Amino acid sequence: MDPPSSNLPFRQRSHGRTASSDDRRRVAMPRRSTRGPLDAGVDPLSDPLSVPEPASPQRLPSSSPALPTVTSPGLSSPLTMESSSAIDDVPLKDFSYLLSPENFHPLPTTTILPPFLNSPHTPSPDAPLEDLLVHGHYRTAADHCARQLTTATSPTDAPRLFALLYTRLACLTLIGQHSLAAQEAKALGDLGASFYRHPLTGTHLVPWELRVLAVRLLALGFGEPRRGVVGYYDLARECRGEVLRARQEGRAGDEKMWEQRLGECGILVGNALVEMGELEGAGRHFAELRRAEKGRNEREERRLRSMEALVWLRVGDIQAARRACAGLDEDGDGVLEALIQMADGDYEGAVEAWQGLCDADPEDALTRQNLAICLFYTGRIGESRELLESLTESGSAFHALTFNLSTVYDLCTERSRDRKMELAERLAARPPAADVWEKAAADFKL
Repeated sequence: MDPPSSNLPFRQRSHGRTASSDDRRRVAMPRRSTRGPLDAGVDPLSDPLSVPEPASPQRLPSSSPALPTVTSPGLSSPLTMESSSAIDDVPLKDFSYLLSPENFHPLPTTTILPPFLNSPHTPSPDAPLEDLLVHGHYRTAADHCARQLTTATSPTDAPRLFALLYTRLACLTLIGQHSLAAQEAKALGDLGASFYRHPLTGTHLVPWELRVLAVRLLALGFGEPRRGVVGYYDLARECRGEVLRARQEGRAGDEKMWEQRLGECGILVGNALVEMGELEGAGRHFAELRRAEKGRNEREERRLRSMEALVWLRVGDIQAARRACAGLDEDGDGVLEALIQMADGDYEGAVEAWQGLCDADPEDALTRQNLAICLFYTGRIGESRELLESLTESGSAFHALTFNLSTVYDLCTERSRDRKMELAERLAARPPAADVWEKAAADFKL
């Protein structure tokens, strides 16, 4: 996949740094004049700028035990360390400031329902980290990472330290503890500081996935949502430089990897705009990315069309959503058309659309849940309840499902709290799966 092209330049940041004897204590100053995707004539993924370091996806050697591969909530690639031919010669740096027990907050259990705390499937605190991650025990996995970081990790073992830190922050994000994750991410400081780079090659010592996750968490932690957009811009600029470098050196694998990262940076910019409430700006941003992919990568173009259509549905612009999804294949049109009918208030038509999709794929839990929602809005609450309960009995337990079924209980019975607790007990008794096993009270509207 080639990176999106444009005749419009990517705005290059230019600022000076105050001299300091310790790069770890540098804090990035907010830009006084920054242009974003809402400014005319600016494409965050256009004109490439070179960066001073080559990189390739290779794990750094470590004498510590290997950690399990963890995928990022935002990206689908495994956790990797940037490397180069000279990375073995990197001097040992002291990251002890990241291992202070004060950096890690105790996770509250008051929000967890008793059935999950007392379940026979509750994991042992000494369970291996890999098993905790595979079975969805993310809160216990976050505690495990904190213990390892504060008691069993060398401050000079960068690969192990950053892998554990990434896993800790990712688990906090997955269980909805965004504020705690944002506070703990502040300990990283400015990841653009030279302290985090190889002194000879300039290769970044922090895994790409942790850098991406830190952009969002630091924006939340400092209460500056636009900081996240700027951070993704900086990562996109680095991706463009690495794409060109890999192309010139004939490293096809690295070129493809950096192109994929570049595309993800563009999507993350749109996600940041949605979180900021700039829905119309996000819609225009996804439209620009879609046009850049037209004729070059059909699969990516379809993906961007779907994202753009969903944003316009959030805005309430049905016509814009229809224009965005025009030209998608039949499967894409079926899902988006059903969503458009729901947004337009045509729930009877949406019931037929979702029923057809369910007949085509009876195992798709999300499609069946959407059918139940449409049945609910057409007054067929009993059918909606039965369908949602059948989903929980078959093993599905994602947040929207438990929340919507709890809403149905609120409307169907005066003993809704008892029904919700019974639902929680059923879910706590099920074997752990890949999703978040431990449910909070908010998942059941309690």
